Amino acid sequence: MALEEFLIRRIADQKLNDVAAIRFYSFPQDSIVLGYAQDTDVIKYLDSTVRLTRRITGGSHVQTGPNVISYSFVVPRDGSFKTYEDMRTFYADHVANALNGIGLDDVNVDNKASIIKVDGRPIAGHAMWWGIKSALLHGLITLTPYDVDKIADRVMLQQRKVGSQVYTEYSAIKNLPSVSDHLKAELDNRYLRELVGNAILREVTGNKYERKIVDDVIIQESIELFKQRYGKPLWINEHEPTFTEQEVEAIPGEELRGPLKKNLGYCLFIQVPDDDFKKMAQPTEV
Repeated sequence: MALEEFLIRRIADQKLNDVAAIRFYSFPQDSIVLGYAQDTDVIKYLDSTVRLTRRITGGSHVQTGPNVISYSFVVPRDGSFKTYEDMRTFYADHVANALNGIGLDDVNVDNKASIIKVDGRPIAGHAMWWGIKSALLHGLITLTPYDVDKIADRVMLQQRKVGSQVYTEYSAIKNLPSVSDHLKAELDNRYLRELVGNAILREVTGNKYERKIVDDVIIQESIELFKQRYGKPLWINEHEPTFTEQEVEAIPGEELRGPLKKNLGYCLFIQVPDDDFKKMAQPTEV
């Protein structure tokens, strides 16, 4: 999280020659990530096997970990994208094309729900931070299936009544597609991260990019940001210190300093309409 804010600040610095930045990463340990303005009421039980953090983008809780690849795109606000919807559409289409390129079929983008679907169910989700001088889109892709029972032990999962039937987020998470399942191969997470990351990099850049290492200077600056915000219980529990209008024009769907939102659903489904959620939560046909 701190490294993302470092990139936001770096790309915003017009004196530097960095045009944009792409970063791929994974969490070595299962982590529950709260949305920018989400209350902690969703948390049921956490032990040493899982960490809790809060991101700078909107939405609600999601679990990430070794079975997921996360991606971040950071660009300057130079007019290339007139609105954050333009930026979201641009990068979501590229990520979807990359997934299709490695062999996944029936890949579709749903920009209203901020997800990418395979066979009508979300395999990826993303969120945005529309800053004054730079902007961020970050997201995650499911590489191998989640242990839904662990998620259900850690956080509240919601249910919806659609017509006369009740459909649960538990079932919808259990039905989530993964890259490994759709490639029909037993591949480990490390290989899948490299496969998916390289495919997205080729798709977005056309193989025209420069790799940069996270050196000691970057680490030190990120550590300072961690100390100021991301490592503090006040940030995780209360989203303090909040961002200001001098830093960010919009965190889509959120107020910068509004009250924390309670009783939110799981992030991959929070903007999905009932008719679509019903299909996502139905038992998978064998």
